[in-house]
Amino acid sequence: MATKSEALAALDTGYQKFRAPLADLDDAAYAEPWLGTWNLSQCLAHMEGWYREMTAAIERVGRGERPTPEGVDYSNADSWNEKFALEAKAGRAALEAWDAAFRAYSDAARALPENLYGEDAEKGRPLIGNRLLQGAGIHHFEEHQPDLEKWLKSRK
Repeated sequence: MATKSEALAALDTGYQKFRAPLADLDDAAYAEPWLGTWNLSQCLAHMEGWYREMTAAIERVGRGERPTPEGVDYSNADSWNEKFALEAKAGRAALEAWDAAFRAYSDAARALPENLYGEDAEKGRPLIGNRLLQGAGIHHFEEHQPDLEKWLKSRK
């Protein structure tokens, strides 16, 4: 499993690759559906929502607490995704909010100690730092990048 520096590098690489083609889009492009019924603003808002949730989780872990607050259940991702998509901002404001949430998420991950990254040899699974970067960050980019590229290509 990835060390802290490897995990953060993968996160940054995914972010740059996903964000680069969005830089020159106009406001109208953000309203075009391309991810099922979602448009770019909604896709970014759903990713932003997970960044906010996982930033708080990372900060709790850094304080020695469990990542998920008491009474919160993330297992129904679809309902969380819908909630986040409803909070979408219009046009390039969606990108600005997404960027800010990503920076907070990345900064929180950078603040976690090295020993919270890697693999738990006894349990044979990634440590909490890796898990918190994988789902909301690294995997999210991998999941949505092909659809983003297909949509952008169709716009030319």
